[in-house]
Amino acid sequence: MNCNKAAPMSRKQIRRLIRYIKKQAGLENELYFPIIPFVENVLPLMFEDYQFEVVPIEEMGKKHGETFPNSNTIKIREDIYLRAVKGEGRDRMTIAHEVGHFFLHEKDSISLCRLAPGEKLKPFEDPEWQANAFGGELLASSYLIRNLSKNEVMNKCGVTFEAASIQVDHCMDEIF
Repeated sequence: MNCNKAAPMSRKQIRRLIRYIKKQAGLENELYFPIIPFVENVLPLMFEDYQFEVVPIEEMGKKHGETFPNSNTIKIREDIYLRAVKGEGRDRMTIAHEVGHFFLHEKDSISLCRLAPGEKLKPFEDPEWQANAFGGELLASSYLIRNLSKNEVMNKCGVTFEAASIQVDHCMDEIF
């Protein structure tokens, strides 16, 4: 099976990176992470060649988002963007996921590989797992949600119940 393999990164390492990013952006203690202002206003201050593009549905087709590490570009399909602006958890997570690719997957950190039959990529080497873990931690940071229920995380962090469940269930994994 062909795959993309990322440099190994644990949930603990992702959490540390998220905390650093949030601290640099002055958002370390914000329970509701403002993903749209972050991608539109903060990332351009952090990376002068950064580009965020909202792309018509006709151009992106079935892709909800795309990240191009070589050109520091994140593209989000227009309908996803508009729903994220309205606070839809799934669409906020899509953008946070792409921000994860932006921070974690530089051009030299991903390799193309072929796995032996029956072999599976380890989650911590899977760029999609890493981007999902990054997105979940960015929107519902473990250090901020430790004492909250899944419903409270969903409502206060603006994520889906599924994302809230994953974050709460893994909240105590690999504590700093």
